Amino acid sequence: MGKLNRISNRTLRGQIVSSFHLILVMSILATFVTWGVIGLFFYFLLENERINPANYYESKIPGLVTFVQEQENLLDDENKDKLEKVIPLEGMDYQVVDKEGHVMYGSMPKQYLSSESDLANHLNTNFYDGGKILQYYPVFNETGNLIGAIGFRYELTLTSANPQIPFVFLLGGGLAFLSPFFYFYLVSYVFGKRFSRKIEQPFNEIIEGAHKIGNRDLDFSLSHVKSTKELNQLVAAFEEMKEALKESLHRQWKLEQERRDMIAAVAHDLKTPLTIIQGHVEGLQEMKTFHPERLERYLQTIQASSRRCIQLIRDLEDVSKIEHPEFSLTVKQTDIKDFVLAKAKEYELLSHPKNITLEATFDNISSETKQVWIDPYRINQVLDNILSNSLRYTPQGGVIKWKTTIKEKEIIFEIEDSGPGFSTKNTSEIFEKFYRDDRSRNSEGGHSGLGLFISQMIVKKHHGEIIARNKEESGAYFNILIKNMKEGEDGSES
Repeated sequence: MGKLNRISNRTLRGQIVSSFHLILVMSILATFVTWGVIGLFFYFLLENERINPANYYESKIPGLVTFVQEQENLLDDENKDKLEKVIPLEGMDYQVVDKEGHVMYGSMPKQYLSSESDLANHLNTNFYDGGKILQYYPVFNETGNLIGAIGFRYELTLTSANPQIPFVFLLGGGLAFLSPFFYFYLVSYVFGKRFSRKIEQPFNEIIEGAHKIGNRDLDFSLSHVKSTKELNQLVAAFEEMKEALKESLHRQWKLEQERRDMIAAVAHDLKTPLTIIQGHVEGLQEMKTFHPERLERYLQTIQASSRRCIQLIRDLEDVSKIEHPEFSLTVKQTDIKDFVLAKAKEYELLSHPKNITLEATFDNISSETKQVWIDPYRINQVLDNILSNSLRYTPQGGVIKWKTTIKEKEIIFEIEDSGPGFSTKNTSEIFEKFYRDDRSRNSEGGHSGLGLFISQMIVKKHHGEIIARNKEESGAYFNILIKNMKEGEDGSES
């Protein structure tokens, strides 16, 4: 595995260079093997006398010379037929010359010698006619005087020594000559094919992935193919881009869905109070006589419905502000005890018409701990949403308990009521945007479904959390934890 990873991390340039060197080495080795096989083949033929050696005609010369020396009047062309019966003319030429070098007869009409001295200088020595060897041997008469010479011309090659089967040597020579080029091409093709498959798969997957992205299909993953370093980086970058695009599109689709939900919720929430307002205005317009009590009742209903519309618009404005990336808290030093008592007194007055008891208590509070750093306006907004919710659902004669605990770095508000609690088992749903509990949806007053969502966002801005649950007995319980922001924390004003 380690070796595979090292190979896959090599650069494209490095792999091309190493592949070229490997192709060259393998081609050379294959060529040497081929040459060795061809050499062994011809060695076998020679050993079994299937072909003549390259010096085949040269080996015939001593016998021919002896035969010539035994002949009388060799210069007479009547000996021509006799000579040609023993000379292997298929691969050897000859000529008989006098002592002046004139050609008397033979298969070589060309005159090579020009004088007796020239003849004497060339006897029993080799000289060349092109690529062929030429040798002259003396011819004597009965008294032992030099009367001329006989010359033989031949080649020291396997092809010339085996004129009956030249194709074997041409084939062997051709294979020996072409084998380097053939093996270089073959090994290059194999390596090229392998290398192309290695780089084609990542490219094909990237192209296929691009088509899928074009069709809004982002639920795919590229294979982790071991290829070149550059292609691995390209695949990884494409995968990262796909994931970032997927996350971005999901956020966009979620925002679009939230926008549609918001429009539907706002239309639903505005429809009811506006319909009530329209109905009561039409009722007032149809009144023929003045009825003070009826007029007052109508105006109160119109005023309540108008407040619902205004509150919904305010909640939408708060959501827009809090969700904006540049939103920040306005943190101030606050006396938490005075803050809680003022809010408790406000809700005690609202509780009297329903004969509801509001109990506000403190834990671990002293002159040193009661000074905290929070955004009092936003925390006041959170408490309004929770307390008004408890007040709405607590029955006549019920109890709302509010306990405030102060710690060194955090403040905890615990609010519980004796109402019916939440109808949903998953209480985290109540903090979702535009969530409406069944009872609240059907309640007479109704609400926007944004209050608890806004509360959760504000608490998170204070680096805290808010949870809700049903008590074992009837009633709802809220736990709000916020951090003591200290001076200047979160980049807010102090």
